[in-house]
Amino acid sequence: MTKKEVIAKIQEIKNISGDDEVAHAKEDILYKTFIEFVSKRNDKLGEIARILLSTKDIDFSRWCA
Repeated sequence: MTKKEVIAKIQEIKNISGDDEVAHAKEDILYKTFIEFVSKRNDKLGEIARILLSTKDIDFSRWCA
């Protein structure tokens, strides 16, 4: 994931910002993708990202309005 790719994804979100649900979903995907990218590092940030991603294994209902 490059800076240029992130900027492009943010622009996509801005372009659809009139559709709150779709923009929110794309924002969530961007955050998750970035955390997954960082999780591949073999340093403290990678370790923290892997810990953060472990929340996907917690069983609870995830609500969106």
